[in-house]
Amino acid sequence: MADTSVPSPSEPAGFGGQLVGMLNIFIDPAGAIKAIRRPWSWLWPLLIASVVTVVVQLMLVPTTMRIMQMNPPGGMTAEQFESRMGMIQTMQKVGVFVTPVFLAAMLALGAAILLLSCTVLGMSASFHDLFSLASHCSLITVLQTVAGLLVVRMKGDEIQTLAELRPSFGLGLFFHEGISKPLLATLDYFSIFVIWNIVVTSLALAYLTGSSKGKGFAAAAPSWLLGLLIFIGVAQLQR
Repeated sequence: MADTSVPSPSEPAGFGGQLVGMLNIFIDPAGAIKAIRRPWSWLWPLLIASVVTVVVQLMLVPTTMRIMQMNPPGGMTAEQFESRMGMIQTMQKVGVFVTPVFLAAMLALGAAILLLSCTVLGMSASFHDLFSLASHCSLITVLQTVAGLLVVRMKGDEIQTLAELRPSFGLGLFFHEGISKPLLATLDYFSIFVIWNIVVTSLALAYLTGSSKGKGFAAAAPSWLLGLLIFIGVAQLQR
């Protein structure tokens, strides 16, 4: 038997009410559901996540360029890279501003996967509510992005590779020798932020659909499993 109930639809709220809902997603998934079910509730968290991510990526451009100068990409010589450095830097900055579109697309994909999972498990949910949930939970990922920037800033010139621009907050920090690449990537993937995100998403799904917590975790599983597979694939190409 389900141990949660479906919150009733809520009236539109001002920024103050939406801010409370956004803050609730970090510690109180049940309390966040009321805000998530409001019209356009996805907008503010998506805007905040986009702006913070763009700012962080722009701040990392100088470090990225320094690393690429030391290790020119695509088999270029140092001289070739120097001659094209202005164009490469411009392309990087332009690419940064595509981030909001990419982020929205990834959240929509995540919401679609959650909708499919809910349908299979007999859990009633709308795409709007799931997209709003994914947008709110993306704020947890934003915390990891900011934490990564702080680590890079603290290390300064110690950062020597592009991979180091994405610091690990997972168990991979403690295992670097005698471990396979896929297993190391798996340990890196399950950072405190990712685990936090999985727990919040799962509990919020349960409250949103009036289902058991077990069903909530089952419905969330395909989404983070896909993220894990993509993470392992990217790590394999980089190492």
